[in-house]
Amino acid sequence: MARRNRKRIEIKYPEIAVFALSKGSQMNELVHKGQSYYYMLNMIETLMRKSNVVSGKVGISGYKEDVAAYLAALLEVYFYKDMEIDLMEDINEYDPDIMPNKFY
Repeated sequence: MARRNRKRIEIKYPEIAVFALSKGSQMNELVHKGQSYYYMLNMIETLMRKSNVVSGKVGISGYKEDVAAYLAALLEVYFYKDMEIDLMEDINEYDPDIMPNKFY
C-alpha cells in the first residue's frame, strides 16, 4: 500500500506564544447583547483605569498557568456575582437545619 505524502507539521517552541485577535473578529449579535460581554469589558476597563492607562487595545500576558488562573477568577466572580449571602447573628454553632424565612 502506498504511503501518503503528509506534510509534517513543524512544532514551534517560542519563548512567548502571542495570539492576537483582529478587530471585530469575535463580535456578533449575541456578544453585544450578553451580560457576560459587558461584565468582562467593565473588568478590563477597571483594570486599565486602576493602572492609569487609556488605550483601545489591551494585552494580558504571563505564564499560561497565571493567565488561566486570572481568567478563571474573573469567571468565578461573574458566575457568583448575584449570589446572596445572609449573615446569621448570635449563632455559636453551625446548624444545617436553620434556614432563613425566605427559603421556606
